[in-house]
Amino acid sequence: QASRGAKETMEAQRRNRTPFGGIVCILLFVLATDAKIIKLDNSNFESKTQASRGEYSGYWVVSFCNKSPRCQKLQGIMNDLSNELKRTSKGLVFATVNIEDLKNEDLLERFEIQEAPTLIFIEQAHYAKYSSRTYSKSKVKSFAQTHANTETFKPVPKPKDIIEETIGPVLESLAGFVFFWPVAFLMSLGLAEMPARILWFGVLYVSGKTFEETVWNKHCSKRKKKKRANREKKKKKGKEDDDKTTDKKRKKKQ
Repeated sequence: QASRGAKETMEAQRRNRTPFGGIVCILLFVLATDAKIIKLDNSNFESKTQASRGEYSGYWVVSFCNKSPRCQKLQGIMNDLSNELKRTSKGLVFATVNIEDLKNEDLLERFEIQEAPTLIFIEQAHYAKYSSRTYSKSKVKSFAQTHANTETFKPVPKPKDIIEETIGPVLESLAGFVFFWPVAFLMSLGLAEMPARILWFGVLYVSGKTFEETVWNKHCSKRKKKKRANREKKKKKGKEDDDKTTDKKRKKKQ
């Protein structure tokens, strides 16, 4: 009887646990499959979207937002659409960029972002901006589902090169440092006009070289051609005169 009572209590506990456990499993599954808006910045934008390369990584709907109420409203719409369209519209990826972060200035320059919010669609190394001033759920949904077919697409500008960003300013400052000290030395000697004269003679030299290479050489080549033509004419005339004189001499002998 004791064993039967223990079994009955165990079965009652299992019956009581199953509804709660099932609900927990369903909630965990929903949370696991819940689509989220991806946060992009200057460091991961190109690696995730492949925007300038044109390689397929999905069709990206990217919002450039700050903490304003309009941006918060658009973020909510995009969050709803990411969950709503994850099964019906495959390949759509919703993402956002924080325009208040100073690290994202390069992205703002690349895509010509001047106000918030701004919504763009990226596909095959081209992007299109959302032109409407109202951000309603129906309009944003059609913008994403139709792949922005009513908007004008532009090629995605390439990101700045790391060498250009890091070494470029160093080389510019080094060049300024190298050229500054000779000029400063000449000016300290009282030769303030010397750098200007050197620059002026350099400009004259370069302009003279370009004039010589373009205009003067063409003019000289034309003159040479004329001289050659005149020489050939004189040679022909000389031969004709010699032939005439020889013919006259032959006639006299006859």
